[in-house]
Amino acid sequence: MATPRVLFVCTGNATRSVIAAALVRRDRPAWTVDSAGTWAIPGLPSSRRTLAALESVGVSAPGHRSTTLTPDHLAAADLVVGFEADHVTHVRRMEPASADRAATLPRLLLPDWPGADLASEDPRAWTEVNDPAGGDVDDFVRCARDIDAQIAQLLPRLDTWTQ
Repeated sequence: MATPRVLFVCTGNATRSVIAAALVRRDRPAWTVDSAGTWAIPGLPSSRRTLAALESVGVSAPGHRSTTLTPDHLAAADLVVGFEADHVTHVRRMEPASADRAATLPRLLLPDWPGADLASEDPRAWTEVNDPAGGDVDDFVRCARDIDAQIAQLLPRLDTWTQ
């Protein structure tokens, strides 16, 4: 696999998945990167808090509109990256065949990945990325910086995984 197809999944496709996708698009422009939400309201633009969070890590998501996760998203992805156990559980229910290629972002940073049997693991045991929803701009910026640091660790692993 020369260029992976990576799908980021959060709840509303409003913040976490948008930030992660924008970071990967910036750093790996040849890759196919998408984002969706398990419970997204389709068509919503990014909030001012999300826009500030994106700016804080030097990326943007012009024209982003929230999208609800579909089986087509999962069928097209080589790797599905969630932010909470619930996201991975939802993905597994929607498309059981994706269980071996879906995990939370922090889970993918453990030393045994790539190569771990993700499908045999219980996502409830995995570390999550907290949702800043309901918080102020500073909460969104903190979340973006956390995601930025984690994506910076993940990309070299993905580079190796795709070779």
